[in-house]
Amino acid sequence: MENVKIVIADDHELLRDGLKATLAGVEGYVVVGEATNGTDAMSLVEELKPDIVIMDVTMPGLDGISATKRIAEDFSPTRVIILSMHEEGIYAVNAFKAGAMAYVLKGTAAVEVLLAIREVMKGARYASPPVANELLSSFVDILQKDMPIDPIDTLTAREKEVLKLIAQGNTNRVIGESLFIALSTVKTHRVNIMTKLDVHDVAGLTRVAIEKGLA
Repeated sequence: MENVKIVIADDHELLRDGLKATLAGVEGYVVVGEATNGTDAMSLVEELKPDIVIMDVTMPGLDGISATKRIAEDFSPTRVIILSMHEEGIYAVNAFKAGAMAYVLKGTAAVEVLLAIREVMKGARYASPPVANELLSSFVDILQKDMPIDPIDTLTAREKEVLKLIAQGNTNRVIGESLFIALSTVKTHRVNIMTKLDVHDVAGLTRVAIEKGLA
């Protein structure tokens, strides 16, 4: 199995050192870079194309949630694991909405970070048990209230931008040039949009965009 390349983004050196020591004990896990703020984390992701970024929420400059959002939109192969001291579900909701794949509480056993990495590398999401319990309780409340979820709300901000440009009749190449992203990234966004909306032609996407006020 190929090495899992990991970037650690946290402004606390002690925490970074602790994570590095934990990861060093696992065969196949390689820390390829460290950052102390979101901006540097973005640069490392673009340069090193890691499999995983372990991202603190609160950092100088660009915060972890904003950095996660940009990574999820433009560097989708890289998966983000958020580290946070906040147990309240709303913080995890914001992290997952930004594109994070896992939400791990600081202060938990190091083994939980390893568990999160394993789950995320399988394509699954993960949340620390106290957070997962609150999220599940909230979801059950929604089901009990019979509140339908609009598929348009499952799109990221970037996917909504792409949908709008598709509805305007733009080609993938023009969309990429307009948003300053690679052609392959545009194609990935298009596939994700069609999957989430269960719409598989341009006419259908245009109709949805018009109905939702995006075009």
